[in-house]
Amino acid sequence: MDKKDRISVIIPCYNVQKYIMRCFESIYDQTYGFENLEVIFIDDLSTDNTWSILESLQRKYPGNVISLKMQKKGKCGGTRNLGMDICSGKYITFVDADDWVHPDMLKVLHDRMAEDDYDVVQCGVSCFKEAVPSVSAINDHEIQKLDLNNVDNRKNLIISLTGFTNVTAWAKLYSVRFIRENKLRFMEDIYYEDTYFSMLCVLIAKKYCKVRPTLYYYFENTDGIIRSGISNAKIRDPKIIMDHIRQAIKSRKAELGNVVEQCKCEIQVFLLWHQYIESYSRIERFLKNELDICKEEFLKSEQDIFNNPYVKAFSDDMVLKRMSELKKTARKLEHVCFFDNAIHICLGIHDKDGNYSVWAGTTMQSIVENTRSPIVFHILHDDTLNSSNKEKLGLIADNSGNSIEFHHFNPEIFGALADSMDRFTIGTMFRIMLPDILPDLKKIIYLDSDLFINTDIEGLWNVNIDDYCLAAAPDCSTTRGWGIPYAVAAGQTERDRYFNAGVLCMNLDNIRRNGSLFQQVMDYLNSNPQTWLPDQDALNVIFSGKTLLIDEKWNYFIDEARKNNEKAEKKIYHYAATLLMLYTNNEIDRAYYFTILRTPWGKQVEDGLLSRSMGRIVDRTGMLEKLLKKSTQNNIRFVFYGGENSSIRNAMMLLNRDFDSCEWHEHLNEDEIICDDNTVYIVSADADDGRGLEKLTEAGLENGEDYFITQRFLHYTEGGFAL
Repeated sequence: MDKKDRISVIIPCYNVQKYIMRCFESIYDQTYGFENLEVIFIDDLSTDNTWSILESLQRKYPGNVISLKMQKKGKCGGTRNLGMDICSGKYITFVDADDWVHPDMLKVLHDRMAEDDYDVVQCGVSCFKEAVPSVSAINDHEIQKLDLNNVDNRKNLIISLTGFTNVTAWAKLYSVRFIRENKLRFMEDIYYEDTYFSMLCVLIAKKYCKVRPTLYYYFENTDGIIRSGISNAKIRDPKIIMDHIRQAIKSRKAELGNVVEQCKCEIQVFLLWHQYIESYSRIERFLKNELDICKEEFLKSEQDIFNNPYVKAFSDDMVLKRMSELKKTARKLEHVCFFDNAIHICLGIHDKDGNYSVWAGTTMQSIVENTRSPIVFHILHDDTLNSSNKEKLGLIADNSGNSIEFHHFNPEIFGALADSMDRFTIGTMFRIMLPDILPDLKKIIYLDSDLFINTDIEGLWNVNIDDYCLAAAPDCSTTRGWGIPYAVAAGQTERDRYFNAGVLCMNLDNIRRNGSLFQQVMDYLNSNPQTWLPDQDALNVIFSGKTLLIDEKWNYFIDEARKNNEKAEKKIYHYAATLLMLYTNNEIDRAYYFTILRTPWGKQVEDGLLSRSMGRIVDRTGMLEKLLKKSTQNNIRFVFYGGENSSIRNAMMLLNRDFDSCEWHEHLNEDEIICDDNTVYIVSADADDGRGLEKLTEAGLENGEDYFITQRFLHYTEGGFAL
């Protein structure tokens, strides 16, 4: 007989004395010729007579049988790797010691392999429980030749790996060149190791072939390695394997090229199936102790999973059924398992124009994308929150595996204040109701809705405020001298102790002990109608000496980040009436924008932002044109109003004006403001501690005609326009 390409057959063994000879005989009888085979038995310290049988086979067939010992405690990854390391064949196949192979298996697989130098050739598999099934002659081989440069072929192959007989290492012939060039290995010391190996083969291979006939027979051994019993490891290992696959995809990015992006949905289905669906029955048996193994990734990726076109197509399929069962089971236990130690977060929403919910939803979206711990969102709202936006806020919580509670009340409880909030909405006052609305809750984080949470908010939740009523960050505008709040100017609190109320960690128990927060705030506002930061000034005065000042990273103004051209860091970014910039070189703004697009409002925001931004650009261009025309008139008196800063200097450069030759006022009283056609005010937005614009308006001057805000033209936002 002509000498053929050598094939190495690698067989892991553990306590298989009852089956090993049946397996060996099926290999010995191969029509390919036993003399062309290298059979490598690797015993995992069997406690029965397995090793004696293997020794005798090696003595009988010294040129074709190798028997080795290795301790891997019943897990095949290490034994298979050892076999691949020492084999001398041109091709490799794996056979489990209790299985049986068709006499023609290796000949059929080799003929296909040699035909076109395939990386992998696979045959059909059948299961048996008792006697070896009868075998008929194979007359016709249905062959599926898969050129994996064809994207559809690779997609179909990945999807096929959700089937048990396709994802296994056996029933395949591998090119040793392919395995070694691509450094393919099995994971060791873990169950289901061939899932990892098979997926990498499919992702990396260039040519793959399937033959239809059943040539490999899998023995359903109820006391075998995998089916011998359930353990925590067998529940946990699928997740570990999927994590390693994800990591391998990242580390092999260069060699995989565009495969991952092209097959993104198919890869997701593979990961979904093997991490969650295939493992469900095992998880179900150990539900109380092991549910947390899968719940975090499952629930956080739930929205993305159900957007996958393959999953959508499963309607009545077992995949969707088991996904639903897992979700329902998790929900049943949410108060026991998920939310005992949940982070409670509150946002207040007064949504008169229907847009405020978008920003609140974006804040929520940024939280769930950066926080692993379970969250209960509390939404304080009035009748302005419509049913559509309420549903979308609920989706953000539900799709991330978190909880949401809506608390409705009538803003009329605030009396005349509800109609006199000036540039603020009454929604900012909702937070003072928290101690009353949530009487059983001890602690909560309150957040404004113009925040981008680029960090795990659990860090804020874990701040120890046992001895305080609040934890809050110093107000950036105050500490940097951008403005002086009324409460500071009036001597009611210290400047270096003044905090911004947009991010508050609240000890509700201590606040209740301090008296009615609602009443204290209302009393303050009635006594101090001049304040233009109503709730913030009130909270600063009420909790003076009872507030823990924390790092400003927990409430960092976006203006400061833009001005310094900062990179995105692990911070809470506060837009503080300085909304997103459509055109910007700042990566924080870009991250914020893409977070908006991932919310349930993403499409409508994407469609509406451009037109609104272009309108603002046209408006500002018109203003700039008017200003430049006025600057060419000799009789125009220019008054620069506000402390000297970059905006003022930029404005002077724009107008080609010498600062010393211009009239400049750091402060102006109302009676000093002149309203005539020959006077133009160039004003900084923070003039007179933020009241400069209000003073000019009250004097009858019009923005864009009689006065111009410097920040609208040349600023550190590099030409970006607010949305």
